[in-house]
Amino acid sequence: MRYVVLFVVCFVMWTYPQQAKAQTETTIALNKRFENALSLYFYKNTLRMLNQSENREFDDLIKDIEKMKFLVVDKVSGNFGASDYKKLVNDYKGESYEEIMTSRFEGKNFDVYLKEKSGITKGMIILVNDSTDLYVLDILGRVELNKVSKLFKTIDNSAEIGKLIKTFSDDHESRDRQRSIDKN
Repeated sequence: MRYVVLFVVCFVMWTYPQQAKAQTETTIALNKRFENALSLYFYKNTLRMLNQSENREFDDLIKDIEKMKFLVVDKVSGNFGASDYKKLVNDYKGESYEEIMTSRFEGKNFDVYLKEKSGITKGMIILVNDSTDLYVLDILGRVELNKVSKLFKTIDNSAEIGKLIKTFSDDHESRDRQRSIDKN
């Protein structure tokens, strides 16, 4: 019995680093570059907590997500331009992510990238881009492609996350105003 417990402990310790590494190197590097970016982690349980109304559709939407990092980069104050976006996309492709879908929803551009192994989706990157912000959803697991915009809208409209995003935006706006005053 003791050997079984020892084996289980060794197995968990061996596989834990592989399970913990849910985000791509590209997302990690982007987060390091923009240290002031809003960065939130969601696990299956925390995603379920967003579903305050116990909506079955939302539960179905997140059923295949193990972990997700939600990153918001202020493109204006962070000086993030079109060439930076192109490099970001190339870096994801360098990690074996393939472009699967591009669309527009409520004035935002959505680019979706998948990483598959043996025909099974292992990871998903959703880049939501508008004139002022870049939203990155780095997902371990998957979301049905026809529900990508619904996931983003649900997260973006969540009361708690909305407060964090608003606070993040307000902080950047006041910092930008202060910089403008300092320059003059």
